[in-house]
Amino acid sequence: MVWDSFLNSLARYDATPDETSEDRLDDVAIVEHDLVLRYAVLGIFIILATAALNITRVIALPVTAGVILGLVLGPVVDRLVRRGVPQHLAAAIVVLASIAITLAALSLLAVPIAAWSDQLPAMMTALRTKLAGLFAVIKQIEGAIESFSTSSGLQVSVADNSPLMHFAMSSSAAAGGVLIFIATTYFYLATRRVLKARILRLCLGRQARRSAGGFFEEIEERVAAYLGIVTLINLALGAATAVIAWIAGLPFPIFWGALAFLLNYLAFVGPIMVAALLFAAGLLSTTTTLGALWPAAAFYGLHLVENNALTPAIVGTKLTVSPFLVFISFIFWLWLWGPVGAVLSTPILLIAMVGYETFAEYRALERCEPAPTAR
Repeated sequence: MVWDSFLNSLARYDATPDETSEDRLDDVAIVEHDLVLRYAVLGIFIILATAALNITRVIALPVTAGVILGLVLGPVVDRLVRRGVPQHLAAAIVVLASIAITLAALSLLAVPIAAWSDQLPAMMTALRTKLAGLFAVIKQIEGAIESFSTSSGLQVSVADNSPLMHFAMSSSAAAGGVLIFIATTYFYLATRRVLKARILRLCLGRQARRSAGGFFEEIEERVAAYLGIVTLINLALGAATAVIAWIAGLPFPIFWGALAFLLNYLAFVGPIMVAALLFAAGLLSTTTTLGALWPAAAFYGLHLVENNALTPAIVGTKLTVSPFLVFISFIFWLWLWGPVGAVLSTPILLIAMVGYETFAEYRALERCEPAPTAR
């Protein structure tokens, strides 16, 4: 065979000619063949899993978001259970309290949101006026892409549906997603102990159960700690942004603080959006470009300090993730699930890292564990 002749030709470069080359090379070939099969199966699994998540995004997205929120709220439920509150009642209290806080925040921001949404067309017009050259370049690029797609036969025709029907369908889908998200959060918090116990029963061997239990504890600890710290940092950044908006004379400074708080969860893109909106609002409230630019520049300067110095120092080495991995995860989940997926990208990356570390530790302990003696 061609493969055998190739391996035999490599035997001339063996550093130990005294050994039997054919047997050793056959063993290497078997190991390499097994490794290729493993990576091929892993690649096929990743492709199929990505396709399944894309097809079932209407269900998979709110379920994933509910489980991640359940990981964050799990310690609060445990505190209530330790004080004698039943598990299901504690989960209901935590979920209802979270819904009440969210509704209170929305009611507080209803007037600023309505006011600035009315000003949004004027803000976009002011931005187009100031950045006319940049928008012209973007329009030329879009025209070139459209002409290329037309000449290549890659045009995609979209049916002209009724805007009212589209709004109704999107609103019903969003309402269904919110209900799935709330239900997933509640049922996860109410049954998380039973769920862990049943999963641990599926693990064969004491070491496997110990590793699985450590995995569940570690993901709850890391995800809760990371999101808790990031939330506190975002609150501080939102408060600083509200002060900047107040000094700049922008109406409703609390709106800008809330906007900076929420969009800072959206890595890379969120702060840029806040800075652009601050610049557009400044163009409406002042006549000079410098007066409109300094609030956006001050906010983005605070973001750079927070992102490059404050957050890494507070988060610590245990929760620090490679910026490259964060960027790849952000791009992937933004493409797959949109803005909500981008918000969930870092917690999902943390869960994947904990799973990899736990599996590596389990394999290392499995190799070091002595073989059982025959009785």
